[in-house]
Formats: sequence, structure tokens, C-alpha cells
Amino acid sequence: MNGAIIGLIGTVVGALSGVLGTLAATRLGGAEQRRTQNDQSERMGRTTAYASLVTESSRAYRVGYASHTGVLGRIAPLDRAQALRDFKSAAEAVYEAVSIAKLHGPDAIAHAADNLASALSGWCREVELLAEGQGDEQQASEAIELFEELEERFVTLGRLTLSGAPMLR
Repeated sequence: MNGAIIGLIGTVVGALSGVLGTLAATRLGGAEQRRTQNDQSERMGRTTAYASLVTESSRAYRVGYASHTGVLGRIAPLDRAQALRDFKSAAEAVYEAVSIAKLHGPDAIAHAADNLASALSGWCREVELLAEGQGDEQQASEAIELFEELEERFVTLGRLTLSGAPMLR
């Protein structure tokens, strides 16, 4: 082989390795970019789901507290049936938000969301019993406290999850 052919082969090999290197770098960079975009999208979905649950549970707390105190007659007279319907409606919105938050996980958040929904359901039932004259004011008050505690736990776990901090069991 003469020197011109060897030079031509060297040029072709160099060009191929340059093209292959560029393609590999582009592919790896694109995969990293997609992964980053997916992570950002997942984080945004979680943020929206968690915020929705916190917003709805805060609203349910306000409506539930008004219903609870109205049933006990401590504020201006309310239509008890309407107050209970309002409380149940607010609770339903929380249950829907819980379902969405559970889809976004992780498991600790799903468990905290379930516990929050369960506490709200218990409180709602206690208020119904009070309205029917069969309830116990102490149990209803304990139901409020449990709801408040579990709402705070959800908020704390949500913050930890969104900050990327490791979840404690």
C-alpha cells in the first residue's frame, strides 16, 4: 500500500470515530435530559396533588368545625341538615384528593393520606351522631384532634418528599 491509501484509511477511520463519538454523546445527553424532564414532571405532579389534598383538608376542617360547633349550638343557629351536607361534601373533596395523592406516592405519603381520610370520616360520623343526639362531645373533640394531627403529619411527609429528603419509617 502506498502512503496515500494509508492516509485515506486513517482519515476515514478518524471521521467514523468522530461521528460515532458525537452520536454517542448526543444519545447520552438526550437520555439525561429526558430523565431530568421526567423527574421535574413527576415532582410537579406530586406538588399539585399534595397541595390539592392540603387545600381540601383545610377547607374540610373549616366546614367541619362550623358544622361541629353549629350542631352543639355554640354559634348562630344553623340548619343542621345543611351543615352536615356541607361537611360531607367537603369530606368527599378530600377523599378525591387523597386518591390523586396516593397515585403520586410514595408509600409513606399514600399511608398518611389514607390515615387522614379515615380520621376525617371518623370526625364526620361523630358530628352526625351529635346531630342525632346520640354522640359524645368528648369523642367528637378527640376526632378533631386526630384529624389535625394526621393533617400535620401529611404536610410534613409531603414537604420531606418534595425536598428529596430520605423518608423515615
